[in-house]
Amino acid sequence: MTSRRMIQKLTVLGRLQSRLRYGGGTARVRSQHARGKLTARERIDRLLDPGTFQELDLWGTPMATGTLSDYKQAPADAVACGYGTVSGRPVYVWSQDATVLGGTMGTVHARKITMVMEKAMQAGAPIVGIIDSEGSRVEDAIQYYRFYSPESLVYFQTMASGVIPQISLIMGHCTGEMAISASIADFMLMVNKTSCMHVAPPPAGKTREETGDAQVHARDTGCCDVLAENDEDCLQSCRELLSYLPSNNREKPPIVDTSDDPHRREEELLGIVPFDSKKSFNMKRIISLIVDEGKFFELKPLWADNLITGFGRLGGQTAGFIANNSQSLGGSLTLDAADKMARFVRFCDAFNIPLVWLADTPAFLPSVEEETRGLIRHGCKVVYSNTEASVPQITIAIRKLYGGGSVAMPGIALGGDLMMAWPSVERGLMGPEAAVSIIYKKELRALKDKDEAALKQRHAQLVSEMRLKLKSSEREWAQDFIDPRDTRPFLINALKTFASREEERPRRKHENIRL
Repeated sequence: MTSRRMIQKLTVLGRLQSRLRYGGGTARVRSQHARGKLTARERIDRLLDPGTFQELDLWGTPMATGTLSDYKQAPADAVACGYGTVSGRPVYVWSQDATVLGGTMGTVHARKITMVMEKAMQAGAPIVGIIDSEGSRVEDAIQYYRFYSPESLVYFQTMASGVIPQISLIMGHCTGEMAISASIADFMLMVNKTSCMHVAPPPAGKTREETGDAQVHARDTGCCDVLAENDEDCLQSCRELLSYLPSNNREKPPIVDTSDDPHRREEELLGIVPFDSKKSFNMKRIISLIVDEGKFFELKPLWADNLITGFGRLGGQTAGFIANNSQSLGGSLTLDAADKMARFVRFCDAFNIPLVWLADTPAFLPSVEEETRGLIRHGCKVVYSNTEASVPQITIAIRKLYGGGSVAMPGIALGGDLMMAWPSVERGLMGPEAAVSIIYKKELRALKDKDEAALKQRHAQLVSEMRLKLKSSEREWAQDFIDPRDTRPFLINALKTFASREEERPRRKHENIRL
């Protein structure tokens, strides 16, 4: 008799749970699908390992506000929260349900999200927030302004920064305070054509998509780390990103058996870099030849593309790669590139991910616009981030490394462990042509007024001599030269050597980085 009553109760509860999980009903679910979007729980199911999602606070309903909204159905208060696993590792997740009240954030909605944030910190597990919302629920914001608290979200996010990885997936609208919250996360992924994000309402005559769609944030603002083609691609990219990261700051990234020979040499690397520094080459190809199985997870590929950042594996171990891209602005550094580098370095250092720099830069871009936009202030960020990093740090000078480039692509003087070079390296305060134009300015100017042919001959001679002088200093500067073909085995061995690196730092509350 008792078991029969229990089964009856379980049956009733199961029906109610199914109804709540279905969200806003058949019509709204169909509308969501028609826009090429998955529902909140469909997204969770595709993000987590099958059958591992444990939803929490499913029964949460909006607080009464004394308005007509009290009579609207709002299953789970428009957000699904809980935990599960990704590749067998615990992950907390919350996902806004756009089929219920447009996914708007109310008092209970906000409380459910902050609950899983707090639990994720306590468990030492990453947290993924899936955002698809029309913004704040006005009724709650007016009636319960002291309890309706987006501020609690950003508070817990700030407390979790550098403690657990935080990932935002913008899979619809993200407005107002939620745009700030989403950007506080370590990484942001957006979906092309269906995502948009902005703090203030768009000006008259402009749509939300025009002022803050995924392309804008991927190319112009630098907020978007990964631009996905659709919901499925976004969720799969998130799973891949999590595979490179530790669960928290007390752990190291997981070691993955890739079955890629750690002693593998690549003949292609011998001829990939032109000795003529005016010619560009494909730095991403170099990275793909070095990392395990050629897999490189690039971040912010469309923003500040003169700098390449991302994750790869070396002998199964995650490493953060930072490389100059000579195919964009000749590999020059800009203020956006400085921000991109500093942010990435600080994340890797917080989560015990070793850093590899591949240098080929003529230094910071000589531009009036860059200077007047604050190049010096932004350039200071890379000095702070690179010097503060205490994880293993290896720099390989592939080709050009002039002037301020040596500060941004750091060596042992800024606390790095190794400073190596390929034989193609060009090192100095500046290139030989620039050095000659400054040192022999008067002599060349005098020849210019007398004999053009003599000027060309003398200039070529001086540049050749200067190049030899710079080459001599390069040999003294690098700790050693390596055969390009041996770059992969060299890096794998070096990372093993410095795996237990420790460094004492002066006691302080925190540094005052130049923001």
